[in-house]
Amino acid sequence: MTPLHRPRVTRSLLGAAALMALAAGLSAAQGTTLAVQPLATLGGAAAWTCGSAAIAYTALCGLVARHFTHCRRVTLPLAAQPGLPPLRTVRFPARDATASIEAWYLEAAASSQRPRGAVVFVHGKDACRGELLKVPTLALAAHFAAAGLAVLMIDLRGHGRSSAATLTYGLRERHDVLGAVDWLRAQGHRRIGVLGASMGAAAALLAAAEEPALAAVVADSAFADFAQMIERQFAKLSRLPRGVLPGALAIARLSTGVALDQVRPLDGARALVGRPLLVIHSAGDRFVPASDAQAIAAAAGAELWITPTPGHIGSYRALADAYTARVLGFFTRHLDT
Repeated sequence: MTPLHRPRVTRSLLGAAALMALAAGLSAAQGTTLAVQPLATLGGAAAWTCGSAAIAYTALCGLVARHFTHCRRVTLPLAAQPGLPPLRTVRFPARDATASIEAWYLEAAASSQRPRGAVVFVHGKDACRGELLKVPTLALAAHFAAAGLAVLMIDLRGHGRSSAATLTYGLRERHDVLGAVDWLRAQGHRRIGVLGASMGAAAALLAAAEEPALAAVVADSAFADFAQMIERQFAKLSRLPRGVLPGALAIARLSTGVALDQVRPLDGARALVGRPLLVIHSAGDRFVPASDAQAIAAAAGAELWITPTPGHIGSYRALADAYTARVLGFFTRHLDT
């Protein structure tokens, strides 16, 4: 998931929006409602200023809402990789039938003695299949295949070559993961796991909470609660007044049909008590703090690995060999047939 960037707006628009946000914020802080005189009772200049500020605030909130509900599409070319079995491009419906998901399927190596099942790779915001962990992850998939695990690398809705969609930070994207489970079961796989990163980890946790067929879950850099995450990061990343956030969330709800501030992967984790779950996080993650991982792991009674690494989704990038060994070992233990 990439940080929010400041929308390009004029100085006057920012100023008007800031005044509206400041007024609304002061009103909320005092526990009162903002009294607004009817425009007809105000002077022409005052009415124009008030109306312009309201329009500016709404426009700014709309720009912000659009920014965090739309992704930057990226794709990786499908090309032969040295030492990697051929990738097969597949397409299937999300379980809710509202999106068409494209993926790469990597079969377990024929030389593996005991096929152990399959693992779904789920990327985060602004990423795509093959770049699950902020760097190319085909080598990781190759290790899985060599160990007897098939891999299905999906493009979430709105990303890569899957169908267009607005972002809901895991709530609707969980249906893409569930669609992947349905496709894998149709291929004969009975033991299925999921490895998700950032928003993909949120989708994985929410999907596993309602699908017992997901027998093992690895959640890397997951946020625990979207409302807390956006509240923590909004002012710093957007450089806009905090009072813009409620309006942006309201407009996002109108455009997506989802109350994003109610998206809580932590609740999904609570449903996974007794199921194999490995929670991974970089100690130096400044976007989603490691305390989120600690809360998720505690809620599920899960295995927790906080790596001494910087950045969001930074563990594999810094510790590829250790990461591969830890994650592959986890899946081979729990998906062994």
